Amino acid sequence: MIYMVEMNLIDKNRRKDWDMWYEEHTKMLLTFPGFHATQRFECMSDAKAPFVALHHVDGPEFFKSDAYTNNAGPGGTGEWRTKMNNWSRNLFQGLETTPNISFNEYLIIIEEACDLTSVNNLEIVWLESVGLDKDIDKRGFGCVNSMTDIKQLLEVPSVRVLKPLNKRRTEVDLRFST
Repeated sequence: MIYMVEMNLIDKNRRKDWDMWYEEHTKMLLTFPGFHATQRFECMSDAKAPFVALHHVDGPEFFKSDAYTNNAGPGGTGEWRTKMNNWSRNLFQGLETTPNISFNEYLIIIEEACDLTSVNNLEIVWLESVGLDKDIDKRGFGCVNSMTDIKQLLEVPSVRVLKPLNKRRTEVDLRFST
């Protein structure tokens, strides 16, 4: 299942510190049973929650685990909890794992059905919200790498174009890092 966390960083002057903290935070999450992959993104245009993290978790039971309840979630963000707003957490079904978006690609998140037939080779996977905040019923995910397509998608109000902030990491990557 896909665990999607969205937020805004209030104090932009602390961006470097926040990115470093988030890097360590995701390394910790990757040690939890039931947490398998993670990748962070930033919107290419203005958004109320311009930062998105996609995580692959086993399912709703993950959020009841001791590892998660004692170390993660809203209570596990330390000082950063008050430095973020527009926080939203949703659990989606429809994909087994998170997409692996490379640095020359962009994640497309679609908030509602719209005509995107003019975008070349855009495959959209619709996911259903099944847990946590459930502040949206469904979302579409896609991936593009053409600047022409990206410019076109940036003009569509119900579409967000996001660039990856890091490579997709898995628990295997953690075992082999130094």
